[in-house]
Amino acid sequence: MATQVSNRPATQDRVIVLKSAEETAGEFFRCEYIARVVSTAPRDHIHTHQEERLEVVEGTVRCRVAGKEYVLERGRVMVIPAGTPHAVWNDDQRGSRSISEYRPAMNAQAMFRGYIVER
Repeated sequence: MATQVSNRPATQDRVIVLKSAEETAGEFFRCEYIARVVSTAPRDHIHTHQEERLEVVEGTVRCRVAGKEYVLERGRVMVIPAGTPHAVWNDDQRGSRSISEYRPAMNAQAMFRGYIVER
């Protein structure tokens, strides 16, 4: 499958599909998120039947999991169990890069589909 890239014009962020739901037969969806600007903390949300794994590749990423805030630096991994309220955002002036994986894939890819284009 060709690499797919999503550019979000409002924020200048990019989403790169690393493993599509189709490629993994729905087992998981993996993408790279490149945040170029600082964003405000979003509202918490819940994936009722999906685990989310977040690994920081560059910069720092802030997240709130079950009401507790964390600052994740390069190399840190956060696993968010299914059914846990959480939010993830960039507040690093230099920007950040992270890899997210959703298990099972379910609708995770669809969250980004409107922004994804083939390179």
